[in-house]
Amino acid sequence: MRTNQPLTVILDTSFLIAMLEQRRDIDEEVRDLIKGPVRVATLDMVERELQRLGRTRSSKTGGLAGAALELLKSRKYPIFASGVDTSDTDAAILSFSLTKNEPLAVATVDRKLRTALAKLGLPVICPMRRRGLLISKKVSPSST
Repeated sequence: MRTNQPLTVILDTSFLIAMLEQRRDIDEEVRDLIKGPVRVATLDMVERELQRLGRTRSSKTGGLAGAALELLKSRKYPIFASGVDTSDTDAAILSFSLTKNEPLAVATVDRKLRTALAKLGLPVICPMRRRGLLISKKVSPSST
């Protein structure tokens, strides 16, 4: 299935924080994984979640959330409106992923979100232990 459209990779909060914590380059590892055109982006809900986490500056996560916001700004990643009225970021990502009519994968470390996306047959990207990313193949809902 080769199309001219780039694969849009939606970054989840957990993925951004995990990659920054391990001092890994998101763009480089996504390019190594996806052989072809790719667009790295995130949702407004993820940005808001990072802002909320960033306000807890005393914690390590708060500092990483602030760094993640700086990364989003400096790399000029598109930030899409989730288009749903919910405070649940995972639900917003699921809803957005299902409504997009273009090649899309979600990068997350969140086990519940990975499972939900896989059940819907959507590709999931997650980091391997030291370096590199894994992408799940699309699976039919009955095979899980």
